[in-house]
Amino acid sequence: MMLRIWLLLALLSSPLALSNNSNISDDPFADDPFENDVREVNNNLNNRIELKGYYQDNNLRSDHPFNPGKDLFSDAVKLISLDGQLENDWQNQWKTRARIYLRYLDDGKKNAGDSYLLEGLAQWQSKDRNLIIELGRSKPQWSNGYNYDIANMLQPQRSLPYIDQDNPLQSKGWDMVSGQYFNGPWSFSGYLVASESPYVDANTEAVLRLGYQQNDSFSLLLHKVEGHNLSFGATYSSLLTDSITFRAEWTRHSYRQMLSTLQIKQQSNYQRLVLGSTYTADSGWTLTGEYFYNEHGANKQEWEDLTVDAAASAERLRQNQSTNPAADYENTYAGLDLMSQGWVRERYFSLMFMSMESEDLWQLRLSSQISLDDGSQLHRIELLKSFSDNFSARLQWQNFNGCDLCEYGLNPSKNNVRLTGSWLF
Repeated sequence: MMLRIWLLLALLSSPLALSNNSNISDDPFADDPFENDVREVNNNLNNRIELKGYYQDNNLRSDHPFNPGKDLFSDAVKLISLDGQLENDWQNQWKTRARIYLRYLDDGKKNAGDSYLLEGLAQWQSKDRNLIIELGRSKPQWSNGYNYDIANMLQPQRSLPYIDQDNPLQSKGWDMVSGQYFNGPWSFSGYLVASESPYVDANTEAVLRLGYQQNDSFSLLLHKVEGHNLSFGATYSSLLTDSITFRAEWTRHSYRQMLSTLQIKQQSNYQRLVLGSTYTADSGWTLTGEYFYNEHGANKQEWEDLTVDAAASAERLRQNQSTNPAADYENTYAGLDLMSQGWVRERYFSLMFMSMESEDLWQLRLSSQISLDDGSQLHRIELLKSFSDNFSARLQWQNFNGCDLCEYGLNPSKNNVRLTGSWLF
């Protein structure tokens, strides 16, 4: 019912058009967007559309330890999608925005077309533009992390760090009412949200945010889920020199954000911490490093218990030697479910190099994520090319390296290659 209300709200405000998909979020510590901004009163209608397609070839681990003998993994994935947004300004005080995502996905096991309303909202702002009220579906962005966006309190988790930038479903918002107030370098925000948390059973969530932007920037967040204690978050960002930036994020939850049967670690709170820095050379290339500590993840004993049980159960099923197939399938799929979540261990380090875009619009990006708990690694090479203002492409190679029962060693693919094309209209 809520989905229909927001969709109707967006469509009544203006006809639907389509827009560019981008996983690059606005800087949550940007300067006050309304300071010294003088505009004529007018009505604007902005719309864009992105048509994207990709093909991915997977070099699979044919002897995956959690495979019970069924054909679980595909050696190819194909997608074509349409991602669009319409934004309508009226009298500089009212705005509506609608964003719809349509896709056809063939993962080798099944193929299906589906559609999603990612955003659909109405916004009012005061004449002096220091107060904003929104009603509808949106996804606020509070994190300043690159790989690990833990300060996005409503859904602080990706499938894997920065691995699936072609999946705009990570941008799907929540039905909410929100307010933002700006006063010089300060900002105050409140959000009341219809909960879609996969970790707890709740109808509503609420977030309060205090932000400050000057040479150093910070924010404080309070997050309340119905029936649970307060959760807390904080971010900090600073330009240490003309070429070095530093950022930090911290969160504390009273419940564990992990969908699994992990039982050993029973705590009254679970903390996360991200520390990161970026160096920008005079020539334009950048080097970024981040450390991530995650108390929600599996400790050594939990990891060994779950992975050893899953592997042993899958082996019994493959050999037709199971005396309790139901329990063995449960153990096997518990291991697979855990691996599908991402951020399943406690300590990570990531490193990324990005070249400056060349005169003919080529760019190189190299990145690695390392699980410090077991030494397994994910390495990625990306070559990006803009052929025009409307057409770009990316060739991406990924390698998952580690022991049989290590985090990245348990990825179904040893390595994969993806070619993506993006057309903007």
